[in-house]
Amino acid sequence: MKIANVSQNVAFGRALTTKEKKDFSKVVSEAKKELGTDKTTATVFDFSVPSTKTDTGIGTSFSQDAQALAGFLKTMCGVNSIQLQPQGQISNYIRSPYSGTGFSLGKHIIDINKLTGKEYGSLLSAADLKRPYMNRVKNHDVVDYDNVFSLDGQEAMLKKAYAKFTKLDKTSALKKEFTKFKKENTYWLEKDALFEACAIVNNSGDMRDWSVRDQNIFAEKDGDKERIKELKNVVDEEGNNVVDYEEFVQFIADKQQKESKAAFNKQGIEIYGDCQIGFSQKDFWAHKSAFYPDYEFGCDIGNGQYSCWSPAIDFGKMHSDAGELLYNKFNLFFKRYDGVRIDAAWQLINPLICEPIRHNGYDAFDNNGNKLGRKIPNQPKVGNGGREIINNIILKAADNNKVSHDKVFLELLGGNSYDSLDAVKGSGAELIHITRYASDSWGRVKHYEGHSDNKYQNMKPGDYIIGPGTHDDISMIEQVQNAGNRTGYLSHDLKIPESSLKNPSELYKAMYAELFTTKNQFATLPDILGSDRRINTPNTTEGNWSYRAPQDYEREYFTNLSKGRGLNIADALSKAIKAKNNGNGNALTNKLDEYAYKLSQKGPMTTKEADKLNIKG
Repeated sequence: MKIANVSQNVAFGRALTTKEKKDFSKVVSEAKKELGTDKTTATVFDFSVPSTKTDTGIGTSFSQDAQALAGFLKTMCGVNSIQLQPQGQISNYIRSPYSGTGFSLGKHIIDINKLTGKEYGSLLSAADLKRPYMNRVKNHDVVDYDNVFSLDGQEAMLKKAYAKFTKLDKTSALKKEFTKFKKENTYWLEKDALFEACAIVNNSGDMRDWSVRDQNIFAEKDGDKERIKELKNVVDEEGNNVVDYEEFVQFIADKQQKESKAAFNKQGIEIYGDCQIGFSQKDFWAHKSAFYPDYEFGCDIGNGQYSCWSPAIDFGKMHSDAGELLYNKFNLFFKRYDGVRIDAAWQLINPLICEPIRHNGYDAFDNNGNKLGRKIPNQPKVGNGGREIINNIILKAADNNKVSHDKVFLELLGGNSYDSLDAVKGSGAELIHITRYASDSWGRVKHYEGHSDNKYQNMKPGDYIIGPGTHDDISMIEQVQNAGNRTGYLSHDLKIPESSLKNPSELYKAMYAELFTTKNQFATLPDILGSDRRINTPNTTEGNWSYRAPQDYEREYFTNLSKGRGLNIADALSKAIKAKNNGNGNALTNKLDEYAYKLSQKGPMTTKEADKLNIKG
């Protein structure tokens, strides 16, 4: 794809000086207040965060670099919340964060650099940070999973830290924190650690290769106590007690997650976690009594075919094991984050359950990599139980952690989502919508806030959050190139000449401006920075889930603004205010327009360079 196609005119852009940024922030805040804007959200995958010093090849929201990026997004783009995508454990073979664990945080996103600090008992030394794993990455714009999962990679560094941890005095602050952490997470912590002990004993990370007894340790809720006792004594090749080591890793990840959230909050940025409805194999094994033994969540992929993608909870046990599992999962999320995005929430309200198709004992896949299944004839009849799940499980967990319901985002896109809307009416939770498929009659902001018998209408601005696309697929640039007839309704709704939208750059800006005509909006990190790179190309493995923001993201952002792409917040807010005022500007839009113009002037591409040149006006 040629990025240059988005802009028809040669242009130059410049960064704002430190002094200009202070005034710019005030103008943006004033504009958002006039519009009644609440949440402006950047969706960020941990692996996409850049590393400017030691770089293992993968980013993490636990790092200082993440704080710097958040500060930049807040100042230049008005971002006041960040939606972190799933942070569970993955492998080098299945890299999708949506395949990760629901309780355990990923080892791969632990910030190794922080382990040299006194608050971490100086578990690693400065010399450890000079090891090859920390310094051999060459391409900082792409995730290097092979480096992270190499024999001397993340796991090796964590085991080195654990060796030092075991030698700390029992009365040390870190050991006391560890003991407290274990007491507070008894529902899931030991079980997840036991899975890793089982993997070592059976010489496979895939539970399907294990002995029948080990596959079914938790087929009953209380578990096989005799076998559990044996597994607690399993050691790895280095002689580490596996259960204790795994619990230590989760303690470190949890500690860093709490610290990073506090730092984001201190900047005035709320953090939302992405709670996938799907479950990992580890989740299934550890809570097996809560699941259907042979069925999975599925989706309709057309032509009479269905795809399976996750173990499915047993809806007949919603008042026992399955309900307890869901409550504890959401309760943990509401403890960790300021709010939660619930992926594919319709599966809890109007589920689609399939039986995997197997040939000679192996799963069947189509040419696009979809795991195939048969839709079972007797689907769970959740009915009013869907409302009960929302109110008595999800929102009860939110209430338990004093999280307001408007900080619960429900993804009701695709699948059986239309028939799931009744269950969430009046709950206070917000729905996620997108303008990607918008037309004159559907999918635009004016559509959602319009009035008809359509369930997706009759909404108030605070009932939903809207973005140009979903959290991970096609870029804004791709959307502009395939915009169809969007110019007509954007011209009408924003009160701007349709002829101007024939210019791809102006259409791009209008698509962003539409988002700010309502209360809550979101966009992905690469779209905000103006990149054409995708985070996810469905049904692909090689090179997928590998986008990283460049180390010099500031330069990329200002350069892309000059080419008519990226979130130019001044332009978007000005257009939104004019639309609200029937096409008329005011003193505030004049200020916004001045800044939008400055960002298109010829000049330096970083604030440091602008300050050095002492640019004025």
